[in-house]
Amino acid sequence: MKKTLTIILFLLVNLALADSVKIEVSPEKPVAGETFQVLFKIQTESSSEPEIIFTPLRSEILGKNRQGISTRTIYANGKLTITREMIYSFDMMAPKDGLSGLREIQVTIDGNVLKHPAVNISVLKEAEVLPDVFVMAEASKKDLYVGEGVIARYYIYAKTSVNQLDVKKYPKLNGFLKRFLQEPERTERVAVNGVAYNRSQIYAAKLFPEKPGKLKVDPLTMSVVYISSTGRAFGFGYSPRDQKTKTISSETIELNVIPLPEEGRPADFTGLVGKHDFNFQIGNTRLIVNEPLEIKFTVSGGGALENYEAPKLFNNPALEEFENNGDLKLTDSNQGVKTFEYTYLAKQNLKLPESSMSFSYFDPESKQYVKSTLTIPEILIAGGQAAAPKKDVVDKADGPKESPESKAIIGPSMPTIQTPDFFQSMNWLSQSYFVLIGLFLFVILIFVAMIKFNNPFSGIKLKSKNAIPSSFKNSFEVTHFYHWLAPWVEKTGKTPTQLISEGELEDDSKRYFVDLLSQNSYKSFGNGSTSTQYRFERKHFNRLVKMLEHIKDGSHSSFRRD
Repeated sequence: MKKTLTIILFLLVNLALADSVKIEVSPEKPVAGETFQVLFKIQTESSSEPEIIFTPLRSEILGKNRQGISTRTIYANGKLTITREMIYSFDMMAPKDGLSGLREIQVTIDGNVLKHPAVNISVLKEAEVLPDVFVMAEASKKDLYVGEGVIARYYIYAKTSVNQLDVKKYPKLNGFLKRFLQEPERTERVAVNGVAYNRSQIYAAKLFPEKPGKLKVDPLTMSVVYISSTGRAFGFGYSPRDQKTKTISSETIELNVIPLPEEGRPADFTGLVGKHDFNFQIGNTRLIVNEPLEIKFTVSGGGALENYEAPKLFNNPALEEFENNGDLKLTDSNQGVKTFEYTYLAKQNLKLPESSMSFSYFDPESKQYVKSTLTIPEILIAGGQAAAPKKDVVDKADGPKESPESKAIIGPSMPTIQTPDFFQSMNWLSQSYFVLIGLFLFVILIFVAMIKFNNPFSGIKLKSKNAIPSSFKNSFEVTHFYHWLAPWVEKTGKTPTQLISEGELEDDSKRYFVDLLSQNSYKSFGNGSTSTQYRFERKHFNRLVKMLEHIKDGSHSSFRRD
């Protein structure tokens, strides 16, 4: 069986490292009579110059360039392999619009002939006219494994000033574990088919597919008010009739989700996909009975750490697991760290020998399961009373013998903890039974209190008039408003805009807050100023506070996590 698995893994690795060729056309839809590029991206282990042959269809070759070469080193099955990606570009032109392309494509490397299917190119008669404003969804990858993360970002592109926008429908993203990303808002200047646009991010999430097959990244729909680029300007501004209102949606993105291989899947597979690091931090390993043993276990990487549960470290009835809790922190859009803190209490003298634990993850690049092994050092616990010998193990011929339990606790296997003077001074612990029980109950109360107050709403009082931050009475800052709503965003999984638009608020209050967010969130699309002055309306804030109180108490039925 082991030989079969080894052969399969060897074939998979060699298949992944085999020579291959990929062809890209830039731009995807060239214009008749204009130059476009055809890129050949060749993956190979060879350092030889490849020979590229193809037959152009209704087009002509103007030139050829070698754009560059990149290398990647892979260590698999005890073998170090260097792969190279060589990029060659062909300048081409199609004299007429219609169907063009490449036929009879083949690349020869060291006698190895690679054939590529025919490439079709749609040649336009004239360049497409892009709209003044549109929204686009982008995915960091299209082919991925189950559990592998992909980042989906939604951008608004605008040629001119956008005065107002309102998200009408957020993507549902069914079939994915969703991690909402709170990335900084910024506007950048980009070119789309040679046309300059202002681009700003509207929504971003990291998605982890939960099943194989074809999954769709849903569109985002929004309403925008913008200045038409064909409008007639007069003076230093625009005529009111140049202002347009339009509802726009992004296109649906289809992802190809590949199942994880069953062959070679280890028993210690964590379910995580992508490179991950594991680490133990153990406090004092020389303890007395009823002294807590504290261990911190961390796992870091780009996988779906939300689903990863605390592993079981010990399976010993004499060592009681008092508490464990996990905390996930995101370092950036691709990396996270989940920390588990364990607390154990030993009921009697105990020696835990040095042991090890292994954790495996799946690496999409090498298409292999990777194992990581950690060592748990020896742990000694003493200071309790030794168990009395049992009568049923006394041999009349040989005299009294130790029971197996007492031998495991105080036998010759633990010479390093024979300190009689110290334990004589500590005999009051074993005799003060009620004192120990009281201390134990006190520790329990402390942990219960910690659990109770580990709530995003703990310490938040809303039913008083002071619940409204005083800063909002003079000015309105979006960042302060988002910070105020952070606990409710965490509980409901909704964005601040969704909390307002989907909550149980009166219509005039919804319009009030939506207008505030619209006027303050997207100033970068305007001319840098706004003619609307902020006006503090207490009744709307009071209604919002009332709605947030209902969410805090769990009585707000409109908000549930997907």
